[in-house]
Amino acid sequence: MPLYEYRCADCGAKFDELVASADEKVACPKCQSSKTEKLLSVFAAAVPSGAGAGAESCARPGCGSGFS
Repeated sequence: MPLYEYRCADCGAKFDELVASADEKVACPKCQSSKTEKLLSVFAAAVPSGAGAGAESCARPGCGSGFS
């Protein structure tokens, strides 16, 4: 089951929830409101892309090796 991040429109709380389906309705654990919105994952937006992206910033021996 994927883990999604949500924000409650009523109380503003942010929370993570494991859901079976991306369309599943999720209630806020703080105020129980069903007015929640799925947020864009920060991890997905922060992953470097392209050949060798990020490898130059790694100082550990062998870091970044084994990728094509």
